[in-house]
Amino acid sequence: MKKSYIIGAVVIALALVMAMHSFRSTLTSYVRVSEARVSKRPVQVAGIVVKGSKRYDLKSNSLIFTLREDGGDEMVIQYDGPRPANFDDVTKVVAIGKYEPKEETFAAKELLVKCPTKYEGRVQGE
Repeated sequence: MKKSYIIGAVVIALALVMAMHSFRSTLTSYVRVSEARVSKRPVQVAGIVVKGSKRYDLKSNSLIFTLREDGGDEMVIQYDGPRPANFDDVTKVVAIGKYEPKEETFAAKELLVKCPTKYEGRVQGE
């Protein structure tokens, strides 16, 4: 075999290993609240916003609320960023981030909100 083929194969193999490592480190899996509390990696937690738990601090630009998952377990979420415009109408929230044990809150880097559609009745023919 030529020396250039061997070097090329090694470079391709290293690139594949680096790509796999990079891909794996960016994955965030859906977990339950109990699993999010012990996870060392960023995860996704889904649930509903507990009524009366929302508060937004304009000075620090942070939204704090309590999220309740289907099983009833709850966790305080802190999202540093602009409040989603439709946050008062959400039916379900997905918080992506990491649990901070010292603050006992889930530090969300991203919020995905699901709102009821205005046109749901029209689509179903009601």
